[in-house]
Amino acid sequence: MELSQSIHLLGGMLGEVIAELETPAIFELEERIRAQAKARRVGDEDAERQLQSIVSALSPTELRAVAAAFATYFDLVNLVEENFRVHVLRQQAAERYPAPVHDSIEEAILLLKEQGMTHEQMQALLNTLSIELVLTAHPTEARRRTVLSKLQRIASLLEKYNHNDLLPQERESLKNAMQAEISALWLTDRERTAKLAVTDEVRTGLYFVESVFWEAIPQIYTDLEQALARHYPGLHAPRAWLTLGSWMGGDRDGNPNVTREVTAETLRLHRGLAIEIYRRALQDAARGLSLSSHRLPPPAALVQWVESRRPFPEHAAYIAERYAAEPYRLAMTLLAAELAEASHEDMKSNLLRQHPRPARVNLEMLQQPLEVIAAHIPHRIAEDKLLTLRRQVEIFGLHAARLDIREESSRLNKALGEVLRALGLCPNFENLSAEKRLALLTRLLNEPLPELAPRPGVTAETAETWAVFQLIERARRIYGAELFGPFVISMTHSAADVLTVLLLARWTGNTDTLHICPLFESVDDLQRASEILTELFTSEIYQKHLAACGNEQMVMIGYSDSNKDGGYLMANWMLYQAQEAVTRTAQEFGVRLTIFHGRGGTVARGGGPANRAIRAQPAGSINGRFRVTEQGEVIASRYANPTLAHRHLEQIASAVLLASAPQNAKKASTIAPAWRAALDQMASAAYRTYRQLVYETPGFLEFWQAVTPIDEIKRLQLGSRPAFRATTAEVTKIRAIPWVFSWMQSRYNLPGWYGLGTGLTACSDLPLLREMYAEWPFFRTLLDNSEISLIKADMDIAALYAELDPNPQRAKILFNQIRTEFERTRDAVLSISGHQNLLDAEPYTQNAVRLRNPYIDPLNFIQVETLRRLRTLPDRESPEAEALRQVIVLTINGIAAGLKNTG
Repeated sequence: MELSQSIHLLGGMLGEVIAELETPAIFELEERIRAQAKARRVGDEDAERQLQSIVSALSPTELRAVAAAFATYFDLVNLVEENFRVHVLRQQAAERYPAPVHDSIEEAILLLKEQGMTHEQMQALLNTLSIELVLTAHPTEARRRTVLSKLQRIASLLEKYNHNDLLPQERESLKNAMQAEISALWLTDRERTAKLAVTDEVRTGLYFVESVFWEAIPQIYTDLEQALARHYPGLHAPRAWLTLGSWMGGDRDGNPNVTREVTAETLRLHRGLAIEIYRRALQDAARGLSLSSHRLPPPAALVQWVESRRPFPEHAAYIAERYAAEPYRLAMTLLAAELAEASHEDMKSNLLRQHPRPARVNLEMLQQPLEVIAAHIPHRIAEDKLLTLRRQVEIFGLHAARLDIREESSRLNKALGEVLRALGLCPNFENLSAEKRLALLTRLLNEPLPELAPRPGVTAETAETWAVFQLIERARRIYGAELFGPFVISMTHSAADVLTVLLLARWTGNTDTLHICPLFESVDDLQRASEILTELFTSEIYQKHLAACGNEQMVMIGYSDSNKDGGYLMANWMLYQAQEAVTRTAQEFGVRLTIFHGRGGTVARGGGPANRAIRAQPAGSINGRFRVTEQGEVIASRYANPTLAHRHLEQIASAVLLASAPQNAKKASTIAPAWRAALDQMASAAYRTYRQLVYETPGFLEFWQAVTPIDEIKRLQLGSRPAFRATTAEVTKIRAIPWVFSWMQSRYNLPGWYGLGTGLTACSDLPLLREMYAEWPFFRTLLDNSEISLIKADMDIAALYAELDPNPQRAKILFNQIRTEFERTRDAVLSISGHQNLLDAEPYTQNAVRLRNPYIDPLNFIQVETLRRLRTLPDRESPEAEALRQVIVLTINGIAAGLKNTG
C-alpha cells in the first residue's frame, strides 16, 4: 500500500472515531478548520481571518476535541511514515542485493578496501573501535508511554494489513482491530496525571533496552563480522565494541530527585532485567540442546561444572534426574535455575548496608559454561542456539547498560569544602581561585587519607554527595566496575573541578579506575578545554590516575548550553575547535581520547542526521571511539521500530568506521586558512547579534515568556527534573530543553538559526563561502542543518504569538528584529548552498513539511487562542483555567508530533 493510501486509511478511521465518540458536528467542525488552513497556505487572503473567527468562537470542549483530532492525526501519520520507511529500506536492500545497502556497515568496509586499506590498518582500526549510545531522561518526550504503546500496536497491525497474501476476512479483522485501537487512543488522556518519578524514567529506558536494543545490537555485530569475513577474512572486531550507557537514575545535575537510594534502585533494576532476560534465554536455548550424551558425550569441563553444583537444590534435583542423558540441556537448565535464585537478591538494600554481602552471580559464572558448550557442540548448532546469547552477555553483561553518574561542579566543590572545613584543612575551599584549589587538591591527593567519619559534613546536601561516592565504591567492589560509566562533571570550569572528584572518590575508598569525564558547555569553557586538559595531563597525580584507567580520557562537549550561551553559529564553531584542540592535546600526551557528544533532538541542541554529523567532525577526533547521548523523544523516534533502530545503528557504525580511516582523516584535516578566518569573522558577528538580542535587550525574557507557552510547558509532567536550574529570571538559569521546546512551539525556532544570517553576510566573499560549502563537510552540515530549523520556523504563525505580548510596542520591535534576521538568514543560506528553496537537497523532508503545515497551523491558532483566554482569567487555578490547560497540552503534543521535534 502506498504512503498516501495508508494515511488516508488511518485518517478515515480517525474521522469515523471522532464522529462516533464525539459528534458528527465536531468532525464537520474539524474539517472546516482544516479546509481554511489549507486555503490559507495556498494564498487565500481571507482564509486566515476565517480561521481565526472559527477558532475564537469555539467553546473549551470544542477546542479540546479539535486539538485532539489534529494531534492524533499526526501520531497516526508519523507511524505510517515509519512503516513506509521500513518498506522502502527492505525494497532498497532487495534491489541492491548482493551489493551492500548505502550507509551500511558492509558498504563502509568495502569502501575502505577500495581506498586501499590494508589488513593491518583495518585490524588497527578495529582494535580501537568503541561506540556507546547513552540513553538520557532529558524531558523532551511529550507523549505518555501508554500512548506510545498504543501507537506501536497500531503500527504492528498496519504492517500486517499491508501484506499482499491476506484473506478478505483477515484483512477485515485487522481493520477492525486498528479501529478499536484508534478508539482507545482517542479516549486515553495524553497528559500525565502525576509527575514522573526517576524510577519511571529508568523503567522506560529499560523498556527500550529489552524490546529493541537487546536484539538490534547483536545484529549489528553480525553485520560487521559478515562484512569482515567477505572483505577482510581472518579479521575480527573486539568483543564489546557497541554498547549502551544510561543517565536515568544517575544524572543528579539539577535534579534533587536523584538520590543515593534512587541510584541503588536503578542499579537493581538494571541487573534484574539482565538476569531475567538471560534466565528466559537459557531456558529457550536448553530446549534446543537436547543432544544425547550417547551421541555427543559432554566434555570433562562441562561434567565437572555440573558436578560442582551438587548437592542440587530440591527443585534442581528433579531437573538433574529428568535430563541426566542430555547434559547440555541439563547445564543450561541448571544455569537458568541459578539465575532465578539470584533474581531474588535485594541488590538495593545490600548496597545500602554498611557491610554488603558478596554477589550471588557474576559474569564469569555465566560465560564459562556457555563457552564450554559452544566449543564442543557442532558449529551450526552453536551458532543457531548460542551465538546471539553469548554476544548479549558480552555486550550487556549483568548491568544491561552502564550507568553514568553526573553532578554539577559547584555542588561537588561545595560538598568537599564543607568536609575540608570540618577537618580544619581549609575554611573557604569553594571560594578559592581555581589555581589555589588545584594546588590544595594536589597536596591532599599526595598525603595519606585523613581520619574521616562514615558521614562527614553537616548539611544533608553534602551527606548525600558523600553517600553517592560510597555507593559507587560498594557497587563496583561487590558487583563489578562494569556497572558504571564515567563520573561526568557538568559545568567544568577548571582542572581543579576534576581533581575534586578524584579526591572525593579516593577518600570514599574508590580505586583510581573510576573514569572522570569533564563536561564543557559554555563558549568560554569550550575555548579553555585544551588548556584544562593540559593542566591535568601534566599533573603527576592525574598521570597516575590515567595510568590506572588504561591511559584513557573521556571529554564531553555540550551542544545545548553552548547554543543557549552563544547562538547557533558560534556554538558550533566553538564545539568544532574544542574537538580539534583536545584531540591535539591528547595526541601530544599519548592519551587515548573519547569525545562524548551531548546532543539533543533539535538542530539547536546538536540534532540532525547522526551519520552526517559524525562524518563532519574534525580530523582525528573520532579515531574509532564515539559516545553520544540519545535524549527524550529521539529514543522513541529512532528506536521504537526494530528495523529503523537497526538502520540508525548501522549508519552510526558505518560513519564511525569511515571517519576513523587514516586516509579519510587526512583528507578532512585540510582546512584552508581562509576558511578558518572567514568562520572566525562570521562566528564573532553572529555571536554579537545573538547576545545583543537574548542577553542585552531589556525585556527580552518577558517577551519570550509572553510569546511562547513556556509557563504551560513548565507544568507538563515530562520528566523528574525541574525545568529551571533556579527561580531567578536569567537566561543562564533556564534549562536548554524548555528554552528550545518553547521557541519551537510558537514556530520561531529561534535557537536553531538566530544570528546565522548576520554572521554569513559579515563575509562578503560569496565564492569563498560557496567553496567552503562544497568542500568542507562541517560547514556544509552546519548550513544544511540550519535549513531544517528555518523550514520548521514560520514567521507568519510566530506573528500570532507576538500579539500575546502585553507590551505591544516591545513585541513590534522585537518581532520585526527577529523576522528581519530570519529573512537575512534564509536568503544567505540559499545563496551559499545554491538552492532555490529550503531543503531542495532533501525533497522528501521538504515535501513532508509542506504537507504537514496545513495540519499544524490549526493547532497553533488554537494554542494562541487558548493562551489568550487563559491569561485573561482572574484566577488561573480555577476549573475554567484547568480546562484551557488541557487544550494547551493537546496542542503542545500535536505541534511536537507535527514538527517531529520538542526540545
